Amino acid sequence: MKSIYIRPTNIVFGQKANYFIRQGTAKSLCGFENIGFLSVEILKRQSDKNIVEEYSVTDLDKLDFRSEIEIDLIKITSKRNNILNLNFQNPILMGVLNVTPDSFSDGGKYNTTFRALDHVKSMIDFGAHIIDVGGESTRPGAKSVSEQDEIIRISETIQLIKKKYPNQLVSLDTRKSKVMQHGLSIGVDLFNDVSALDFDQQSYQVVKDSGKPIILNHSQGIPENMQNNPTYNNVLLDIFDYFESKIKFLKNNGIKDEQIIIDPGIGFGKTLEHNLEIISKISLFHSLGYPIMVGPSRKSFIGKIMGEKDNLQRLGGTIASVLYSYLQGIQLFRVHDIQETSEALKVYSEFLKK
Repeated sequence: MKSIYIRPTNIVFGQKANYFIRQGTAKSLCGFENIGFLSVEILKRQSDKNIVEEYSVTDLDKLDFRSEIEIDLIKITSKRNNILNLNFQNPILMGVLNVTPDSFSDGGKYNTTFRALDHVKSMIDFGAHIIDVGGESTRPGAKSVSEQDEIIRISETIQLIKKKYPNQLVSLDTRKSKVMQHGLSIGVDLFNDVSALDFDQQSYQVVKDSGKPIILNHSQGIPENMQNNPTYNNVLLDIFDYFESKIKFLKNNGIKDEQIIIDPGIGFGKTLEHNLEIISKISLFHSLGYPIMVGPSRKSFIGKIMGEKDNLQRLGGTIASVLYSYLQGIQLFRVHDIQETSEALKVYSEFLKK
């Protein structure tokens, strides 16, 4: 467990960022010339309380604890590893395709091949960089399905996507090593595991042997019980510590830096306040040194804020969450509504360039 954490703040974009970085009043975020940060928030974890301090980047060399944050600062400012030739300088969109009868938002909607492919075409047309195919619901309270059932659900759809769109990146959303192995045989490009390889102890071996990228999603508990009173000492710092420990273990066991993407797991064992805290300060995770994905799409925390029980009516809250995360330098967004999210990001990006 660390005692000092560093979060980039006052993030700027475009010509303004380039100017401040050249002047030395901002530091580059993730090695980009057109995204920088003017200040940092220092979080000090102590036994009785946590202390939060803010400093401009020009003051960092004067800090008596500079040596304690040096490694994290290097991670924040360093260029991210090349993963599947994705350009993390621009927003990357992952389109959700649940071929399940019971997912929280679109369960049963795309569980026929024809409807699934029609939706895939729409997502690709509107700018999806990755299609994330899932055959098991991981909504709160969902029960696990057998490996065979999951394989049957995803197989034909993924094969047809790869046949019709051979250059399209396809992610497999699964917690199970045998499903991962089958996914490799039908051409998946990366894995998205909501358990961060904790559910199935053989899954990390599949990832290691394949060399495929893995999205590590933080979750407290499993879908059946993850919303039963989730508790943290400090949700941000606890998740950071979890990732730091998990990544160290994976690297010691043969998984490479260029395979790793992290996702703090919005809605996976978190209360409304936890989710708000994560998104409002998500830039903390830049100091782990890896690309970051966030998936707020249609989640229940949005419904609680809006007073909207129908998850299909949460588009406005989803886009607000995506834009606020993008403002903090987040690179990858997993969403259901590709067209609307893509359009919002394009317009918002133009404002940030000025």
